[in-house]
Amino acid sequence: MACIKNQHVYSLKNCQAGSAVDLSSKDNHSTIGFRPHNGPNQAWIFQQDGDKNGWFIKSSHSGKYLGIEGNPQNGTAVIVVSNPFKWDIKDSDVKSAEGIRILVYGTNLSLDLSDYGNSANGTRIQLWGSGSGANQIWAPTERVFIEDQHIYSLRNCQGTTEDQDTYSKACFHPRLV
Repeated sequence: MACIKNQHVYSLKNCQAGSAVDLSSKDNHSTIGFRPHNGPNQAWIFQQDGDKNGWFIKSSHSGKYLGIEGNPQNGTAVIVVSNPFKWDIKDSDVKSAEGIRILVYGTNLSLDLSDYGNSANGTRIQLWGSGSGANQIWAPTERVFIEDQHIYSLRNCQGTTEDQDTYSKACFHPRLV
């Protein structure tokens, strides 16, 4: 299964276009593909449902959930909604794309960057039946938020090694002092 952790925050980058799932700043309701900028409207909290059978995806910016209005079908716009909306998260089944497939729970309808993965800012995110295109695969990147006005120390989670390339492989976790 994909490396998604409960209650962690991720940005989602489309494997075809390289654009991120973005809560539109124009209406705070629509989701669009937009160049990655690490803003709060591109941060999504993944929450497992109580039965651990599905996931809710919550906007870190608005507190609303990635979802739809109406019945799920090809072309349905993906928006944010007030109530949790259940998704399936699967590993990519597209050979050329590493990431996850996000589907409406219990269906084969995938989160799809429209126009076959058009990279233009503002491209609509919609539902579409699962296909073989990388425009339906999303690469998650975990986000870490550090509060202002605090002092942190950094701990190397890789441990020490004599390998000269240690710094390029290091993973640091901030720890409040």
